[in-house]
Amino acid sequence: MKPILSLIVTLIALVLPFRLVADERDIPHVHVGGRLAHTPFSPVNLIWYQDIVFDDSSGNLKDTSLDVYVPDPEIAGAPVMVYVHGGGYVVGDKAWHKDLDPKPEYFTNKLGYIFVSTNYRLLPEGKYPTNIQDVANALAWVHENIAAFGGDPEQIFLMGHSAGAGLASQVGTNEVFLENADKEIGLLKGVILIDGSGYDFSSMAPEQRLERYGRDWLKASPVGNIGPGKNIPPYLFLHVEEGLSSGSTSAKSAVDMAKALTDADIRASVVSLDHVEHFGANERIGEPGDITTVAVERFLGALRGSDRK
Repeated sequence: MKPILSLIVTLIALVLPFRLVADERDIPHVHVGGRLAHTPFSPVNLIWYQDIVFDDSSGNLKDTSLDVYVPDPEIAGAPVMVYVHGGGYVVGDKAWHKDLDPKPEYFTNKLGYIFVSTNYRLLPEGKYPTNIQDVANALAWVHENIAAFGGDPEQIFLMGHSAGAGLASQVGTNEVFLENADKEIGLLKGVILIDGSGYDFSSMAPEQRLERYGRDWLKASPVGNIGPGKNIPPYLFLHVEEGLSSGSTSAKSAVDMAKALTDADIRASVVSLDHVEHFGANERIGEPGDITTVAVERFLGALRGSDRK
C-alpha cells in the first residue's frame, strides 16, 4: 500500500494550485509552492515574509509594513522590485491578490528578482506628504536590509499602479523624501508607472491642489520636480487608451511626464495599452506574451547593469 499512498500524495501535489508550509524563522513567513496559473504552468517556489514593519511610529503598524517575496531557494545578489498598490489613497493593501495577481511568482521565479510589496498610510492619516514619505521609508528599509534576503541593494526598482503610481512618481522625482530617510534618489535604478494620472499639478484645479498639497504644490508635482543633474531614474509608463477607463487622463499624463523627462535628458518610454482597462493594465503583468509583460521585461533588461543617462 505504501507505493500507492506515495503515488496519491504525488498526484495531489501536482493538482493543487499551491501549498503553504510554515516553519520557525525570526520573521513570520511561509514557503509557497505550486505551478503558475497560466501557461506554461511551470513549477514555482518562493518564500513569503509577511508584515515587516519599516516605521514603528505610525498609529497602525500594518500601514507601515511590507512583505518580501524571495525565490526558493534564494538567489544571491538578486535585483529587487518594490511595488506600491493603488486604491485612490483611501483603500488597498500590500497583500490584496487582485492587486498583486501573478507579480510575486512572476518576478521571483521567472525574472529572478526579489519582490517587495509595501503598504503606506491611507487617508486621512496618510495625507501628503505622509503617504509619500512612507514609500520613501520603505525604500530606505529595503536598501538597508534586502541583502539579508539575498537581494542586491544597488539594483532596486520601483513600480506603482494608479494611486501607487502617483506616489512612486513623486518619490522618484523629488529627492527630498529619500533624503529625509537618509538615502539618495540614486538608489532607484528605474521606475514603472502603471496607468497613473495627474503627474503635472499645474493642470489641477487650483482649489483642489491647494487643499491637497498647500501653497507649495509645485514642489509636490512630479513634473515640477524634473530637471537635469538630479540623478532621476529612467521611467516606463504603461497607460490604457482613452475611453477604456471612464474619465481616465492617464494617456496625457504619461505622455506629458515622459516628455518632461526626456527634455531633461532622462530616459523615458511610453507604452499604450489598447486591450485592457485600468485594472487589467496592472493585472496582466506577468502573463507570458502580454504587451504589459513584454514592456516590463524590455525596460528592465535594458537597465540592468547600465549607466544612468
